[in-house]
Amino acid sequence: MSFKHKKKYGQNFLTDQDEVLDKIMEVSGVTSEDHIIEIGPGEGALTGLLLQEAAKVTCIEIDTDLEKILRKKYSTNEKFNLVMGDVLEVDINPLIEKKAKVVANIPYYITSPIINKIIDNRDKIDEMYVMVQKEVAERVCADSGKERSILTLAVEYYGEAEYLFTIPKEFFTPAPKVDSAFMSIKFYGDRRYENRISEELFFKYVKAAFSNKRKNIVNNLATLGYSKDEVREVIEQLNISGNERAENLTIEEFINLAEIFEKKKK
Repeated sequence: MSFKHKKKYGQNFLTDQDEVLDKIMEVSGVTSEDHIIEIGPGEGALTGLLLQEAAKVTCIEIDTDLEKILRKKYSTNEKFNLVMGDVLEVDINPLIEKKAKVVANIPYYITSPIINKIIDNRDKIDEMYVMVQKEVAERVCADSGKERSILTLAVEYYGEAEYLFTIPKEFFTPAPKVDSAFMSIKFYGDRRYENRISEELFFKYVKAAFSNKRKNIVNNLATLGYSKDEVREVIEQLNISGNERAENLTIEEFINLAEIFEKKKK
């Protein structure tokens, strides 16, 4: 009996594309030391390759119809661990004994919540390699320009993102409307930005700066209660133009901005 894909779970499985699966394995650099977390394993095409290389593979799957398929294929493999449930509700922390990597083709409709969930578990997860919609990967990995968003800065604050390769929509069943991309996020072991500025303060200024994409940095930062003259005075110290937009500021500039504004309050 063939498996019927469920739209509610955002199921788009890679068809028999050995080339793509091999490339995923190559760029994710899975070793015999690694504990891998795979979110949404589907029918287990990638799972089988992960089990060949890794020390342990923990799969988190929401669809009970896939449970039988996965258990039939892999339950005799002692490296295989299947956790049934919604990844956004599953407590990942106790599943990991030592540092882990995420390697997965994640459901696109909950991409941002999944990335946030993995970020929240960065004490136990060093790196993540995930397939997402192409435009999401472009946004997360953008160095400058209009693709940059709050999500870009949110990822940059915790780690380094890299766009790895593109996967055409025709490589999936059912075929989605857009192409996909495989990307990585490697979390900073030294917590370089977290040690400089608190999460709360950093995102206070980032969210304000992006509050209206059509407005410049002066107008947007003024929403925090500063006069436009005060904002201009601060950004001039950093050689930032008053007409600049948030998407063209680097993470360093955001941190410097926040530090100067907060000092002014004291």
